[in-house]
Amino acid sequence: MSDDRDQHGGRDGDAAAAARRDPRPRPRYGEYAPEGWVNPVPPADAAPPAGQGEPVPTGQQPTSWSQHPQQGQGAGGAQPYQGPPTSAPVLSTGRRVDRVATFVLLGLAGYNVISNIVLVSGFSRTLLSAFSAQGYPVDDFTGQAALQQAGGAIAIVSLVVFVPMIVLTVRRLRAGKVTFWVPLAAGAVVTIVQMVLVLSVFLGDAAFVQSLLDSARPTS
Repeated sequence: MSDDRDQHGGRDGDAAAAARRDPRPRPRYGEYAPEGWVNPVPPADAAPPAGQGEPVPTGQQPTSWSQHPQQGQGAGGAQPYQGPPTSAPVLSTGRRVDRVATFVLLGLAGYNVISNIVLVSGFSRTLLSAFSAQGYPVDDFTGQAALQQAGGAIAIVSLVVFVPMIVLTVRRLRAGKVTFWVPLAAGAVVTIVQMVLVLSVFLGDAAFVQSLLDSARPTS
C-alpha cells in the first residue's frame, strides 16, 4: 500500500510540476480540455516516439556519427587526417653521378647546337681559317660552296638529333634509369655526321688533295 501511495504521490507531484510549467488552464473533472491543450505528463503505458527503442536487427550495428566520419565533407566538412608526408626517396651515389653527368652532357649538346646554328652563315670561312692556321694549303681549295652547304646540313642534323634526345632523356630521368649515355650517343652521332660531311667535301676537291700530297712530300 505504501508503494502505491508513493507511486501515486510521485505521479501527482510530476503532474503538478508540469502544470506549473504550462501557463494554460488544466481541464477540470468532467470538462473537455480546451483546444490545443496537451497533457504534459504522458501516461505510463504510452509508446515511445517513432525511431526510438526499436530493436536492432540481428547482424547490424547501430549507426553512429563515428562510423561515418566523412559525412558532410561536400558541404565544407573537415577532411580526414592523411598522416605525415612521406619523405622523398634518397638517391644512391650512382644515381647522383648519372644525373650530374647527364646534365653536363645536355649542356654541351645544347651549346653545340646553338654554335652550329649561329655559325652556319660563315661556316666555310671559319673552317678554312682554322685549317690555314694549322698549316694546310687552303689556297688551292675550290669547294667553298659545297663546304657551306655541308655547314647547313650539320646544323640541321644537330637540331634534329637534339630534340628526340631531350625527350628520351627526360623520360629516363623520371623513370629513374641510367641516362648519361643518351646525350653522349647523340653527340657521337652528330660528330660522326659532321666529320663525314666535311671530309667528303675536302677529299672531293682534287686540287686540294694534290696540294696536300705535295706539302706532305719531303723536300730534297
